[in-house]
Amino acid sequence: MTEDNWDILDALADEAARYEAEEGKPTLTSRAAARRYRAFVDDRLAALGRAELEQHAPARVTQPAIRPDLLAMTRDKLLAYIRRLQDQQPGLGFAHRSLVDVSDDDLRTMIEDIES
Repeated sequence: MTEDNWDILDALADEAARYEAEEGKPTLTSRAAARRYRAFVDDRLAALGRAELEQHAPARVTQPAIRPDLLAMTRDKLLAYIRRLQDQQPGLGFAHRSLVDVSDDDLRTMIEDIES
């Protein structure tokens, strides 16, 4: 879409807002036009966002398999393993204050992320 087209859409949106401010309430037609305008802008912004993401890095669709030794660990062993890693790397921090609400598979993934 060209800059001129965006200017036209912007002018239409301004005119619609001015009309509603002067008339006091929207009409069915103006509301329908506003929904179409909003849907168009949302779709266009989403497309621009997707295009920008594609320029930076490809989407990672699959995750690598979790190591078998981590899969064999119970939750208690996973937590102990993480505590040992924290002792070895004092600056290591997590987004979760407490690991109570983190799933076992997420703990395994965290360990793999730390060690990679």
